[in-house]
Amino acid sequence: MTPSLLYPEGTRFVPAPLEDRGFASDLELDQVFATAISGREELGLSELFYSPLKSVDQVAYRHEVLGDLERPEVATATRGFLEKMGRVRDILSAARSLHTHLQTQRLFLDAVVGYCEAVSSLVGSLSSLQPASRGLRAFRGHLVAYEGSPGFETLGDGARELIRSLSQVRYKIHIRGTRVTVSAYQGEPNYADEVEAAFAKFREEAATDYTAKLRSPLDMNQVEARVLELVARLYPAPFTALAQYFGAHQEFMEPAIVEFERAAQFYLAYLEHIAPLRARGLQFCYPRVSLSPEPVRVEGVFDLTLAGKLAREDGSGPSAVVPNDFELGPGERVVVVTGPNSGGKTTFCRAIGQVHYLASLGLPVPARRAEVVLADGVFTSFVQAEALEAARSHLEDELIHLHEVIARATSRSVVIMNESLSSTTLADAAVLGKAVLAQLVERGVLCVFVTFVEELAFANEAVVSMGAIVDPEDPVRRTYKFVRKEPEGRAYAALLAERYGLTFHAVTERVGQ
Repeated sequence: MTPSLLYPEGTRFVPAPLEDRGFASDLELDQVFATAISGREELGLSELFYSPLKSVDQVAYRHEVLGDLERPEVATATRGFLEKMGRVRDILSAARSLHTHLQTQRLFLDAVVGYCEAVSSLVGSLSSLQPASRGLRAFRGHLVAYEGSPGFETLGDGARELIRSLSQVRYKIHIRGTRVTVSAYQGEPNYADEVEAAFAKFREEAATDYTAKLRSPLDMNQVEARVLELVARLYPAPFTALAQYFGAHQEFMEPAIVEFERAAQFYLAYLEHIAPLRARGLQFCYPRVSLSPEPVRVEGVFDLTLAGKLAREDGSGPSAVVPNDFELGPGERVVVVTGPNSGGKTTFCRAIGQVHYLASLGLPVPARRAEVVLADGVFTSFVQAEALEAARSHLEDELIHLHEVIARATSRSVVIMNESLSSTTLADAAVLGKAVLAQLVERGVLCVFVTFVEELAFANEAVVSMGAIVDPEDPVRRTYKFVRKEPEGRAYAALLAERYGLTFHAVTERVGQ
């Protein structure tokens, strides 16, 4: 088995990409992933962000690799290799776009030589480094053996020899009217230098060229293509060898090298995405994961999407992100989050979902410290606008979705519910909410439920209540900090009413006037 930077040696099960990715949209992770892989789409990195791991060792394996890649010298060597491979892929892409097969074959040689140079350069870089991860150590050994193999030597030497042979081809062109004759070069004098020297005194400084360039420098017109075909007939040996080499080495990239390139791009795409946030003082950690649903402790968690938006809007200024803590003790499985609108409840629950899912990918999570379960599924139920053309009511759709979630969830699942069941009456929402929470608790599911139904905070002994705190000197000002506390919706409303003169006494007094 060839070494992989993504999965430990001997791992038989490679996770398949998730088909249902609705949770990523609710948690806004789809935006994070799309931004991270921008410019790297051709390598199929997206499916790696939707392939959560299934074992603790797989997570530890990725943490080791990422630890190596966060070392500047390893990152520099890896990025250098990836840049060279990027140029190789650019050459291959350009070759595929050409209409002249002889040109395509010749450019193919440049791609092979570039690939061989990239491999040799990476061998030289990694030989002097001491990677700590199992993944990089295994790959380095494989790479050294591959570079020293007869096949690799033949691949590179063959391409370089063909380039040398083709560069020695000489021919002459005779143009008379519309007739073009191509013949073998017989040592005739070349007057090109003399002609250029004769006209040099008439040369002027190049004027600004405002014309559009409609043709790539690699493109050939029909005359040029025909000339090339005739040259190939005059010198069949090197061109026949070129065609044979091209046909024999279509799959010239070694699979482990391609896998390394893809995996390294996956890791670096995420590390580069979070680098500006780290620079602004936001902390990321490698979470401790286990198959046990307890304990759950997350310190300094924040919403990765919101942090990215604020970073882009605020430039290099101090971060306005408010981190929070989240913990569940023995027997506690559900957190009911209540409080006023625009208090950060949705952001808080999204952050909890993000941490658990990113942990299942083996990536650093947006938190100072985290101990979480290796989730076998992250499910969401977020309130959606009701479509007028829908055949079913919004409530019916919600209940069907929640039924599916409950049927699939286990004690290692995470369910994030945001304003679920808000399309019905308060009394019905309370009844339905208690029934849903009872089934989730029975299965031992970790659930965060943002709701306006405050009595759900007391629905079960496994349920704990959290709410946002306000500035004690200005109760209207949101702090976006969440702590364990009983719901205060009515008390908060009373504070607002008093502040703005909307208490019953104040209103009746004003009406009486």
